[in-house]
Amino acid sequence: MVKYNLRCSYDHEFEGWFSNESSYLDQKKKKLLTCPICDDDVIRRAIMAPNVTAKKNKSLQKEKKGELAMYNGPNAARNLKKWIKENCEDVGSNFANEARKAVAGERDDHIYGTATDKELKKLHEEGISALRIPKVKDH
Repeated sequence: MVKYNLRCSYDHEFEGWFSNESSYLDQKKKKLLTCPICDDDVIRRAIMAPNVTAKKNKSLQKEKKGELAMYNGPNAARNLKKWIKENCEDVGSNFANEARKAVAGERDDHIYGTATDKELKKLHEEGISALRIPKVKDH
């Protein structure tokens, strides 16, 4: 079972539980997902923070703190870039078109690539969230 934070094109955020990622993608493609606030059926996954809970086991607490430090602090941008490269598909300069397909449920929405300022502005006008990640040097 997986839980996703979801967001509609009007930026209402809500949770969705699915048996797996394929189930989410299938329901999205069939327009079965709707915003509980406004009934919008243009749904995408929102950025999710890691779920960290207090544990009695001290070594596990240290491990969790290490995971959080990975996304906070001086190496955060570098670590984010690494995570994106490991978990998302590079669609290159076709990012804007692939983002539209992802919103329509025609493809997975774990993508990254390049887009011009004009393409990003057009995506935002269409209600599609996209952001630039600053370039950072790899170590």
